[in-house]
Amino acid sequence: MGTWAFEPWDNDEAADWYGAFMEETGLRNAWLKGINADPEDSPETVRAAAALFVMLGRVYVWPIEHYEQDLERGIAALSGLMKSEDYRDVPELESAIGAELSELIARRKPGGSEPDGAAAPPVKPWWRLW
Repeated sequence: MGTWAFEPWDNDEAADWYGAFMEETGLRNAWLKGINADPEDSPETVRAAAALFVMLGRVYVWPIEHYEQDLERGIAALSGLMKSEDYRDVPELESAIGAELSELIARRKPGGSEPDGAAAPPVKPWWRLW
């Protein structure tokens, strides 16, 4: 078995399974509709799509040829939600969305740019996303 780390996706068999799963289901295409929705008209849809990327947006799970671009899409979408009138001035939502945004920022390659100079926090274990 080609295992290179200890997360559930860090081995050849799992990476192949995730690749087939993504291809067979067309999940990314559906995700693109949600993440690209207008955050002012459909903030809950955008956040739901971003949450899906928080859960599945990992190397060896997400289609690798789109990973970095989609990571940036997720970061931009959550950053946009932080400015949404629906979520502004609701501390619990701002905090939750901020935590989700921090999780995605932490997945950038070292040396990547950070929006507004925000520091990336340590990545949480995969099962403790919220």
